[in-house]
Amino acid sequence: MEDLQNPYAAPSAPPPLPAHAWVDDRTIKADPWIRLVARLIDGGLMMVCMLPMLIAVAVDPHSKEPSPVQMAIMLIVPVAMVGLFIYQLVLLAQSSQTLGKRWMRIKIVRNDGTDASFGRIFGLRMLVVGLLEQVPCVGLIFAIVNVCWIFGEESRCLHDLLADTKVVIV
Repeated sequence: MEDLQNPYAAPSAPPPLPAHAWVDDRTIKADPWIRLVARLIDGGLMMVCMLPMLIAVAVDPHSKEPSPVQMAIMLIVPVAMVGLFIYQLVLLAQSSQTLGKRWMRIKIVRNDGTDASFGRIFGLRMLVVGLLEQVPCVGLIFAIVNVCWIFGEESRCLHDLLADTKVVIV
């Protein structure tokens, strides 16, 4: 007797693996636009910390003396900003991710795929680049070139090249 298959039965072949399943996830570079969204999230969080101060000033912009509420807000906002910055540093030290990177499921690793140390991330990617960007005239040019470098062959910014790091999908 013939072996007839039910045309309505589920396929017997295993489902195909995702395109990147055979590759170590540490080798899949994050899309530049995903990196941009992560950076915008980090900047947006800092703006949320600053929002109370902007509102406090906008309430009475012509006052010569700030009210006690405005003074309290002016003290709280810098504390919130420093707190967020420290929290981001702790996340970088623990997982090589900021909140934006964590939410976008990307992280910083060494170019060879090994974990990047906090010293490399903070010292080379953030501190050195931040200091270079403070140099009058040259700093602005460096900042623009740094960001635009991501559209090169390797899809890495200058701060990635300087620190021998890359941003990958987690």
